[in-house]
Amino acid sequence: MENKLKEHLLKIANKVTDNTSLEDVYQQLSLLADIEESEKEEAAGQTLTHEEVVSKSGEWLK
Repeated sequence: MENKLKEHLLKIANKVTDNTSLEDVYQQLSLLADIEESEKEEAAGQTLTHEEVVSKSGEWLK
């Protein structure tokens, strides 16, 4: 995780401009963390197919 954090921070740092706010940095870091988590879930087989999502969302909206 530590290497990934450093990798994410370096990616963000390379895109910082004079107009970049701290909030922008937080949002980018959050997005990269979410993507990483999604990739781990996918690798572990913890994802749903489109059909499963449609079926479950119908149940949730009742």
